[in-house]
Amino acid sequence: MIENITIPEPYLTLLPENEIVFAPESAFLAKHLLPLVSIDLSAINPQWQGNVHLVNPIEPYECYIGSETIEFADQYANENWFILQLNDKNQYEWLGNKNYFQLENPDCDQDLKQHSQEMHQDYLEVKARFKATGKIISSSAMEYKSDSPTTLLDQLGGEVDYGNWCSPIDQHFDLKCINEDTDEQEIHIFDRDGQRYYFIAGVAGWEYCSHGADWILMFYQPDTKRVLFTFDWT
Repeated sequence: MIENITIPEPYLTLLPENEIVFAPESAFLAKHLLPLVSIDLSAINPQWQGNVHLVNPIEPYECYIGSETIEFADQYANENWFILQLNDKNQYEWLGNKNYFQLENPDCDQDLKQHSQEMHQDYLEVKARFKATGKIISSSAMEYKSDSPTTLLDQLGGEVDYGNWCSPIDQHFDLKCINEDTDEQEIHIFDRDGQRYYFIAGVAGWEYCSHGADWILMFYQPDTKRVLFTFDWT
């Protein structure tokens, strides 16, 4: 486990392009997910190959992602979590119903549309600053004139503790608490077939963007090459 990464390491690619992250048939995901950092899986487990990409969802504007579109939920996307499939080119493919994203629905409210426009504009500005300076400088850091280094990842690898993220995902996955009688209650997450999702990385969405979860949690299932995202809101 590595904590508080503030320096771009060789196994990290910051702000990767949409064409690298999303498969052509799932290119619509760029409307909903902002790529923050690509991670070489071998940095966590030498037996794993390829990259996974940590993304920051545009939604929610309020509540959880998926809270307002529960009628489109399925085994791949539900309230406060979704799964992406890695293809052979290390690109994400969408497995669920596109209407899981509010912005795909004709009755999407104007506030969320405005929020989406602002998020995309902010993301472009972050990328422009990165190109000019080689540093991730969020809008909030600009606003407060902070010169402290951005936390690129709070944690890489290792185990993850119990937190707000455990609900409502525990209604759909098996969460097993390790060291239950201690202060460090590590959580292992399994799908209904008993296959484990291993914790890869976590970071606050607002370290990069003007909006985001207090922690974006990314998990990886090596046998299926599926990547699970869920979110902690404090």
